[in-house]
Amino acid sequence: MTLLLMIILSVGISAQNPRSVFTDRPVDEAAIYFTPENFNVKTDGRMDVSDALQEALNRTKQKENGCGILFIPEGVYKLSKTIYIPSGVRIIGYGGKRPGFVLAKQAPGFQEVTRETAKGKYLFWFIGGGYRPGGRIGDANAGTFYSSMMNVDIRIEDGNPNASAIRAHFAQHCSISNVTIHVGKGRAGIVDAGNHLENIAIYGGEYGIDTDKSAPGWPIMLLNSYFEGQRRSAILTNEGGLTIVRMRAKNVPVAIEIKENAPDRLFMEDCIFEDVHHTGVILTDAGNAATQINLRNIQCKNVPMFALERFTNKQVSGKGKTYRVTRFIFGFNADSLEDTPQIVRRVETEPIKNITPLDAGDTPMLPATEQWVNIRDLGAKGDGFSDDTHIFQEAVEKYANIYIPQGWYIVKEPLTLKQNTNLIGLHPGTTILLTLGGNLAFSGFGAPQAQLTTPQGGKNIVCGIFLNADAYNYRAVNCKWMAGEGSYMYDVKFSGHDKARFFHNGQSAVNPLEKPMSITPETHDLITRAWDNQHWSLWITNGGGGSFRDIWTANEYSSAGLYISHTDTPGRIYGMSLEHHLRNEAIFRNVANWKIYDFQFEVEAEGIDTQPLDLIDCKNLTFANFYSYRVSRMLKSYPSAIRTWNCKDIEFLNVHNYAHARVKFTSNASLYDVNTHREARRWELARLSLTGKENRKYPLSQEKGKAELVVTGFEFIDGLAQDSRGNIYFCEHRMRRIYKLDARSGQVTSIADFPWNAVALACDTQDNLIVVTKYISQPGYNNDDTRNGNRPLFGWKGSGGLWGFNYVPKLYAIRPDNPDESFQVLPLVDMKQFAAPQQIYYPGNRTITQSEYYNGRKP
Repeated sequence: MTLLLMIILSVGISAQNPRSVFTDRPVDEAAIYFTPENFNVKTDGRMDVSDALQEALNRTKQKENGCGILFIPEGVYKLSKTIYIPSGVRIIGYGGKRPGFVLAKQAPGFQEVTRETAKGKYLFWFIGGGYRPGGRIGDANAGTFYSSMMNVDIRIEDGNPNASAIRAHFAQHCSISNVTIHVGKGRAGIVDAGNHLENIAIYGGEYGIDTDKSAPGWPIMLLNSYFEGQRRSAILTNEGGLTIVRMRAKNVPVAIEIKENAPDRLFMEDCIFEDVHHTGVILTDAGNAATQINLRNIQCKNVPMFALERFTNKQVSGKGKTYRVTRFIFGFNADSLEDTPQIVRRVETEPIKNITPLDAGDTPMLPATEQWVNIRDLGAKGDGFSDDTHIFQEAVEKYANIYIPQGWYIVKEPLTLKQNTNLIGLHPGTTILLTLGGNLAFSGFGAPQAQLTTPQGGKNIVCGIFLNADAYNYRAVNCKWMAGEGSYMYDVKFSGHDKARFFHNGQSAVNPLEKPMSITPETHDLITRAWDNQHWSLWITNGGGGSFRDIWTANEYSSAGLYISHTDTPGRIYGMSLEHHLRNEAIFRNVANWKIYDFQFEVEAEGIDTQPLDLIDCKNLTFANFYSYRVSRMLKSYPSAIRTWNCKDIEFLNVHNYAHARVKFTSNASLYDVNTHREARRWELARLSLTGKENRKYPLSQEKGKAELVVTGFEFIDGLAQDSRGNIYFCEHRMRRIYKLDARSGQVTSIADFPWNAVALACDTQDNLIVVTKYISQPGYNNDDTRNGNRPLFGWKGSGGLWGFNYVPKLYAIRPDNPDESFQVLPLVDMKQFAAPQQIYYPGNRTITQSEYYNGRKP
């Protein structure tokens, strides 16, 4: 009974009085508190607090970077007008019970339907920018980040038939979380949703959710939700691109309705339809390639008709009183890369005896706030100037639940968590763990060094923070995640992209090794020099797994936003935005048993040669609602959105490979498999399966002495080398990748992509791979990676051009089976130390300078 109660509460789908997530007041000096002392309000539900609440939100918007938190204490708050939530502002409730907002009976303006209120008059409206009385109100948009509402309840009283509780047309790191909405006789709970909805329950209304596509056009993640008593449908969607996991709809005519004449991409898994009187799902636009429907493990009770196609009137009837739809596919389907995609309607159902409760154990609740230890109470400053490294290190040694209020925390050394350490922040736009550029622990040439590391098998929770490794820290990885299946990361931002990182308290952050300067290089030339010089932002490896929810990794400085390697521990991603990288948005290498929901890429103009997704030696992966977008500023197309190497049992459900506006240079194929030359050319697919059993498109004759094409698609291969077993290695200089041709299988695979330009390769007597690189010395450092105090840490641009960037050769050695963990810098030593070397290599593409040539030197 206890376990079942925990599941119900964590999903938030059945309890009449859902628990409060934050039972105690989180102490944060940078936040605003909506208390009677600060705003002369009463919390008994009798006093109209509309104007005071708007003032509090406006005050919060005026905080640093235009972002902040407004804490609402337990109580009942009467409202009578629309409340505008500025961009970057979070409303967070706390107390033994969630605070509740109530729209008063017959509040003015919430009755009539006008052109402006066709979807209802909104009680809460997330907007772009700030709010000024009498000024123009701009809707939240593709540039609205970090806005959220958490741990509050909303009730619409009678006499407000055109009231909609929330308009939330926002973008990344915006969310509605742990919110219950009683719409009653009003119109809708949430209108035009965006980005992320989690642990929500909506009762009553014509619709629970009525949504078009999100502001940036990305898919919308709906996780752990409950709908009951809607008069028309629980959800009405028009190109919403909803990714729904663990939803329960009860006592409604229709669970999901797709608007007429509109294609949509709908994915649902592990859901319950109960007492759905008319139809479970109403479909439309059957002949449109963009219509992609995948429904899996949908339990039904008293649902006589599971699905209906509006125009053809084709019906999918239920199987008895209680049944399960194990799989439903509607749209273009390819069972393998050898299959020609065709529009299909497939349904697989089976009778069941009882409904199994939904289990949300992979997204656990935070520890009780009473157990949190405030890092500020331990001495951390978070002022963007003071060194808080040792405060964090000592806190990890002593405490399990570390709360990080808003602030800029300078961390100069790697931080490694213990098995049960939790880092808890509440706003990733204003809660920043920053390693300033030129930091000794993360600079120069060498193996990846993580700002934050979780231990193997750990049960860690990390949430609500911004990990920023700055621009010039060549060895930096934001997070190396090795925690186990029960671990959890959510609401985390990785460095790059938005301007919130530029300045603190109105001034540039001070680097103790340098004069004050902007965190990001200020000139265009210096910025581009910093791009693609770090390792990956989020690196999940060595058996790492768990759940990752609402993650945003958009960082031109790192080689990839996400890198998962060497793990078969089950993992789930519930909403991840990967953007603006120059070589890869995401890489999976030797990964199995992962489910990736709501996976979105945006390749910017600087990434004209970016491979959005590389899958290397992977198996048993599922991607649901996969969006790969290239911006309109591209000057050429790219071969594929997904590139695979030696993979099997990979399934893509709802593939959207696209560009829009102006000239559309998208990826030519949705998927290209390197070793078989097979590709999926369609840009829109409901289902695409890579079995791993596909034959080569052009079989090899195996004729002795005949040259045949094995693989293609490289820019310019170089550095051929062979080990003692006959394996061949080669590299791409500009794209910084190293490949292997396996002597036994004849298969080619990508083995490494460190952020340095490989020039030549060799194998030593133990079959380690030696790599010679053209290394651009880090600004502010000598060629031997020692600090040069006379040089700026970001370089500078003078009349003579860029200064502070030198080209020097560097060598490293790796084991080809696991390069990431075996990276070893090879130092320059005197030949006299080696009396009889076993092998000597002379790089064949050695170059000389003009002065060397005229002085008689030879290559």
